[in-house]
Amino acid sequence: MKRKACMVMKVSTFKYFVKEGFSSIWTNRIMSLASIGIVVACLIIFGMFMLFSTNINFIGGQIKDQWEIKAFIDESIPIEQVDEIGAKIKNIRYVRECVLETKEQALENYKKQLGEDAHVLEGFEKHNPLRHSYIINLSDIQYADQVVQQLGTIPGIVKVKNHRETVEKLLKITEFIRMGSLWVMILLAFIAVFIISNTIKLAVFARRKEINIMKFVGATDWFIRWPFIVEGIVIGLIGALLSLVLVGYGYNYILKLIYQSINIFKLREFSEVFEGLALIFIVIGTSIGAIGSAISIRKYLRV
Repeated sequence: MKRKACMVMKVSTFKYFVKEGFSSIWTNRIMSLASIGIVVACLIIFGMFMLFSTNINFIGGQIKDQWEIKAFIDESIPIEQVDEIGAKIKNIRYVRECVLETKEQALENYKKQLGEDAHVLEGFEKHNPLRHSYIINLSDIQYADQVVQQLGTIPGIVKVKNHRETVEKLLKITEFIRMGSLWVMILLAFIAVFIISNTIKLAVFARRKEINIMKFVGATDWFIRWPFIVEGIVIGLIGALLSLVLVGYGYNYILKLIYQSINIFKLREFSEVFEGLALIFIVIGTSIGAIGSAISIRKYLRV
């Protein structure tokens, strides 16, 4: 019987906390809107940096996957021996894939790259100056120098094209940007907590007399604190959901503009990162609201 009465009391107390929290938001709606606006602003900046960092990592992975070595074959070698060279290349350790690009295919590829200016290559079909070549992908680019050395020992290969240094520089740049974005996101999180706690502190200050009265009539610190924490959680949740919608629309718009002008690398679709981003936004938003409320009310509980 006592347990049942205790359960009823807990449910009614929880309802009271929630009711008071929502009531406080409406009563102090101007301050609540200001707090929501700050949460939205901070999470939008945070979200855009996070999406930027995610795409930097994604592009870095594509650079590794698209990186290749090109081995050019002596034009005097008959096509039958070209296939034998390909078999030798495939036997080299760390070679993941080896694809023959004939000189006819190479010419067509150059025409595609030139686009509207492809007419400058007209007439080269009969006297094609290009060579057959093998496009080689490795399982790990750190062994590129070793593979290039072994390619140089295969008879019939006259030139090896290797862009390892360029790729490594690009990867270093992406890693630098990724780490920079991470520190910016951490800094933004601290700034958000500071701003929210000070904004909510203004609302708590306006209700300091009410808090003092509750303390004098015997209310516990947590009984007084919970409605404010609920208020902060609701403000953070609303801010998180609004910012998620705005970031989604903004990101899709920016993605559309990027694809219209640049289409070298594929970027993450918003649908691919939505679940993870939504979870992070909700956790950060509600945490900021709850922590900000708890910090703000602490001073006025010392009566």
